Amino acid sequence: MKRIAVILPIYNGARVVEDVFGAVHDFARRNRGYRFLFVDDGSVDNTAELLQRRIAAADNGSISLLSYSVNHGKGYAVKKAVERSDADLIVFTDGDLAYSLDHLPVVVKALEDYDVVAGSRSLAEEEAQDLPVIRRFMGWTFNFMVRLMLSMPYRDTQAGLKGFRREAADRIFSKQLVHDFSFDVELIYLARLYGYRVGEVPARVSDDHSYKRSTVRLLQDPFKMLLSLLRIRCNSLVGKYG
Repeated sequence: MKRIAVILPIYNGARVVEDVFGAVHDFARRNRGYRFLFVDDGSVDNTAELLQRRIAAADNGSISLLSYSVNHGKGYAVKKAVERSDADLIVFTDGDLAYSLDHLPVVVKALEDYDVVAGSRSLAEEEAQDLPVIRRFMGWTFNFMVRLMLSMPYRDTQAGLKGFRREAADRIFSKQLVHDFSFDVELIYLARLYGYRVGEVPARVSDDHSYKRSTVRLLQDPFKMLLSLLRIRCNSLVGKYG
C-alpha cells in the first residue's frame, strides 16, 4: 500500500481548528493509508497550542504538527512539509479545509495516471456560478495572465489542492522559489518544464467557506499577481530552474 501524506498549511486558524481537526481525525480513522501533517506558518494566535493539544489527545500516530515562529507564506510551509515527508504520494490542501477531504481519494486515484495532479475549480461546473462577479473576473484575469506569460493551458492554477508522486515532488520542490500566493503557479510551471504528466480534477469550494464571500484582497493584489508571474518568468529565463 502506498503511503499518502496530506499537508495542511494553516495560519492564525484558531477559530477553525476544532472543526478542522475533527474532520481530519474522522477521515484518518476511516482511511488508514493517510498521514496528515499540519504546518503552523508562524501563527500569532494559539493555533499551534490547540493543534498540539488535540493531537496529543488523539494519540493515533496519523496526525502530526510542524510549527515555527515566523510567518513565511503558504508556499514555504508546503515546501518544508514536503522536505520532511517520506511518503510515496504527497497532497496538499488548505488548512481550513476550503476543499473537503472527500477530494483526497480523487487526487490519489488520478496520481495513478499522472505525476502531478491539480484541483481545478473550473471543472466543478457549479463553482463559477456561486462566486461573486468581481472574484470571477479577477480569477479569469489572473489565469489569462498565467496562460499568456507562462504558456500554460490551464484555466485554474490557484486552487489549494494538488498532489504529487514522490519523485516529482522531490525535484519540483527542490527548485521552488516562490512562497506567496503564486507558488501554485510555479509548481505547475516546473512540472511542465521538467516533463511531468499533469492532470486535473474538479475542486469545489465548501459552501460555507469565506473564500466565496471575500473580495477585499482581490482589489489589492493584481499588481502583486503580475510581479509574481514576472518573477517566475525571469527565474526561468536566467536558468534558476535548471
